[in-house]
Amino acid sequence: MEDGNGRRSGHYPRGVTERTQHDDTGPGTPDPEKVHTFDLIDKVPGVSDGGTSPDGDAPEPEAGPAEEPAPREPGRVARALAAARSGVGRTARRGVAAVRRRLPATRRGKVLLAGGTAAVVVLAVVAGVLVDAELRHRALLATPGGVRSLAEKPTEQWSIDLEDPISATLVQMPGVLAVVGGGEVRGVDPASGEVRWTVEVGEEGLSCGPVAGLGSYGPGAVEPADPLVCVSSSGAGKQDVTVIDPDGATKTRAVDSDAVIVPAAGGGLVSFELTGGDQERRPMVVDKLGVPHLPKGFVGPDLVVRTEDARTGAERWSETVPFDAPRPESCVSYDQNEPTLDVAGALSWDVRDALVEVQGCGVSAAFLRDGTRLDDPKDSADPPANGMDMASFAPLPDGGWVAPGTESTDAGAPNDVVHLPDGGSVTLAGQVLVPWASDGRDPGLVLERVGTGTEARSTDEGDAGARLWTAPRLAATTLLARVSGTAVVVDEEGAVRAIDLGTGADRWTLDPEVLSLGGMAWVAQSLVFGAYTDGDTLLLPASAEADGEASGLRLLAVDLRDGSVRWEIEQETPYTQLVSVDGYLAQITQQGVVGLG
Repeated sequence: MEDGNGRRSGHYPRGVTERTQHDDTGPGTPDPEKVHTFDLIDKVPGVSDGGTSPDGDAPEPEAGPAEEPAPREPGRVARALAAARSGVGRTARRGVAAVRRRLPATRRGKVLLAGGTAAVVVLAVVAGVLVDAELRHRALLATPGGVRSLAEKPTEQWSIDLEDPISATLVQMPGVLAVVGGGEVRGVDPASGEVRWTVEVGEEGLSCGPVAGLGSYGPGAVEPADPLVCVSSSGAGKQDVTVIDPDGATKTRAVDSDAVIVPAAGGGLVSFELTGGDQERRPMVVDKLGVPHLPKGFVGPDLVVRTEDARTGAERWSETVPFDAPRPESCVSYDQNEPTLDVAGALSWDVRDALVEVQGCGVSAAFLRDGTRLDDPKDSADPPANGMDMASFAPLPDGGWVAPGTESTDAGAPNDVVHLPDGGSVTLAGQVLVPWASDGRDPGLVLERVGTGTEARSTDEGDAGARLWTAPRLAATTLLARVSGTAVVVDEEGAVRAIDLGTGADRWTLDPEVLSLGGMAWVAQSLVFGAYTDGDTLLLPASAEADGEASGLRLLAVDLRDGSVRWEIEQETPYTQLVSVDGYLAQITQQGVVGLG
């Protein structure tokens, strides 16, 4: 989508945007007018350049070309178009002349007119600013971590008691908080806590989603579930699938399958089914060094990956991933610390917004939601077929996805490749830093960790891949937030630092007495459990102690401008789940669910 200057929507020209300075037009900022400029014109295109002037005088005729033979008589369509153009021209000229006749002739009248015109211009600017601010606010609230306001310390607004809150799950739906647990799903108004509807579902093996999870790229952001898909066991190898719309309307159907069934975005259902091959579960041979070995001639099962419409069961796509070149460690599970050949138990998967990734004994693959295969099944060196860890593929908040490259590197880990929404790609010199939270706007760049430094690469269509800046002394391991021209990262020393998104210049470093990850910098998600923002403040739910041994939780609100602590809440409750639904925060506690605001 392009604006009037030919630029893509969501991108900003260099030298003017959040690549260079803090965004003073973000939510909660009072002085956005200074970034709006207007050019005044002194002619009306297509009117003042020809025909009768506003004063009624005809222009001087121009010398025409030499006379040519008369053309053919125009047809009906041509005559109609000519008549329409003539009519539009006459109407425009008459309108301009009428305006000129009504302009005041006296000095006082002209002064009054100038004042009124200025007032109209000011009102137009203010209206434009308000509209722009509203659009930005909506974009922020549409992100998984967008919050209406974090300016003041939130307090409990409502609460719902649960019998077993620790096993409950909170799922975002459009305008609805779904509370899953105890064999039922409750649709709750996130602002008031009113229970709008309750749906009974099976309790055994209950799983509803899609939900965000913690992975190697931090908390996996997912779009609100519309509809919500729940899977439960009904015994005898059968499973029930319940589809719930935001208004509480439901449909349940039985699925007779031994496959693993996982809720997916877009009302989908992903199934993973092992077929054929040796699936017997038995002890595994281990050598003196503790390395497991597969039985001689072992051939495991193939894997059928299938996506269907959860409501109807209609297949959307399916693909069989053949068994090939297994790694022994990908086929083993441990039963009371004893290695066991367990093909089914070793299967793992990651289903996010736009991606499906699966890995197991001799099988691995990655797909887009529409079934497009991301890895090359014919290339044994192509990830994840060479044993990449899960979440080696990840969706990007601005569209597109990131995948590991196939070239070997000195560092051992492959460099990432960013696949852009327009179909292009950017091969990085390191690993991409995917933001845990954003303000919903695309800055036209990605950050990457390169060796012991950090770099910014352009994702704009005109200069995709161009290196915008380099911070050689910033060894960022995690990108907590990308908001209003500021990037908040964790460096390899465990410090939380903010940099200018446009230049890489340091802005502030959080006092280590307030929060420091120390030696846990490379596994930040073990101590920090998410990120939320209102555009001015960053909220981090973190472990009460840096070593992660304490059971309490801290809700830490940091001012994005200077790194000062706006407020802090200490809780005895260990972390379970904190979500934002339509900009309202909700949290699971030891008693149930509470709304914070």
